Amino acid sequence: MTKLEIRCPSCSGRGFIEVSEEEVKNSSRGLFAVNVAEGIICDHSFVAYVDKNLIIRDTFMADFQIDLPDSIEEQETDTEKSKDLGFIDLSLIKLNITASQLSFLIRAIVLKRYILIISDQEYMFDDMRNFLTYITENSFENSVEIVSELDYKPENFSEHILLRGKDILKDDNNILDIKKLGVERNIVQKFLNEYDPSSSIIILKNELKKAFELSKSVVEYIKGLKKKETIYTKKIIEFLQKKHNIKIQIPYLEFLYEIVKNYFGVEVPKSSDIANFLGTL
Repeated sequence: MTKLEIRCPSCSGRGFIEVSEEEVKNSSRGLFAVNVAEGIICDHSFVAYVDKNLIIRDTFMADFQIDLPDSIEEQETDTEKSKDLGFIDLSLIKLNITASQLSFLIRAIVLKRYILIISDQEYMFDDMRNFLTYITENSFENSVEIVSELDYKPENFSEHILLRGKDILKDDNNILDIKKLGVERNIVQKFLNEYDPSSSIIILKNELKKAFELSKSVVEYIKGLKKKETIYTKKIIEFLQKKHNIKIQIPYLEFLYEIVKNYFGVEVPKSSDIANFLGTL
């Protein structure tokens, strides 16, 4: 067993975990996931990702209080549809993109924010671009750009959120606030937990398509409201359940509201928190 120092992604508390060197090196995904339970480092639970060199590549918190809704109709699931993924080195993507970075990218994409990745890993630029194009196919616009350190010119990207690895270099409007990334983090966790590379990328694509379609339905609902009429949580959840045969939780609905406002540019005329709460009883 090998001891590795680790830092909690929530409170920055530090401590040590023990991992089996043999299990890490035999990991089929390239990164070995270690579930760090509450009380080992601090009061939080999180996942640590260790590479084959026994280096902690990322620490990541999923929000276990949020359940992602089941897939809606016409989702891509069968093996035949995964056969065209040979143009993406999925193992390379999973090995090099961190969980935090991917959650940031999803957040920026669904909120229609331009985001720039600055990287010295030019060997994977094409795979990364193909990956992002594939997961946003038939749903959100891909708003991610990638440049090398040498080609980065600040004046050309003044409106972009800037990332270097999992580090946020610029985020003027605090779009990537970790406290607001509950759904995005759960989507990424679902992607990383799937061992089969083709299945994992299809899962990710389906989650984005699902959010896109449900958000469009919320827009449809809003546009059907009478003047000065507001949205009640219970009614919109019932509407989505009837239309898509899907049941969603309030945190996921709030995620959809953000997409409706930021991506589709439609204001959500919500009723008061108290009225919404009473409406769910």
